[in-house]
Amino acid sequence: MTTAVTPRRRVRERTRGWRRGGAIIADRTTKYLGNPFTLDWAYALKLAEPGDRAAAHEAVVELYRKWLSGDRTHLDSDEDDIRREQVLNRLPLLRGKDLACPCRAHLRCHIEVLLQWANAEPRETEHYIALARRRVDASRARQGQTLLQHILDSLTATKNRRTR
Repeated sequence: MTTAVTPRRRVRERTRGWRRGGAIIADRTTKYLGNPFTLDWAYALKLAEPGDRAAAHEAVVELYRKWLSGDRTHLDSDEDDIRREQVLNRLPLLRGKDLACPCRAHLRCHIEVLLQWANAEPRETEHYIALARRRVDASRARQGQTLLQHILDSLTATKNRRTR
């Protein structure tokens, strides 16, 4: 009888000899998987007192969860929506993988959200993704903006023209 190994969050060390051991790096050094919200956001939005790192981490993880869910309150540009779409597209690829970020183990981290969404039942992950996309398009429509799928289609068409 084999036991399933639960994917986990690992602390990415910046020390000589540290090995990621198969974990996927999911910090700001990666193109799409880092949290766009910094601790400075938490302090500026008065979600945490300056210097209270634990509260700031809590706040930015919650901002990330809302943003990934389709909330456009703080990040509402086309680039932000495309970035969210890139993360959503990668969720199925993260399933079953450990993720690494430099956040200290005793502090909350956006990786917790990625692990939860990526490792839910596949149908539930698809539901999270579909719901986030609907929220983004509803918000874009309310603001009179082009729906995200049209932007993605035009980017794909432009990329295809360049490769010919």
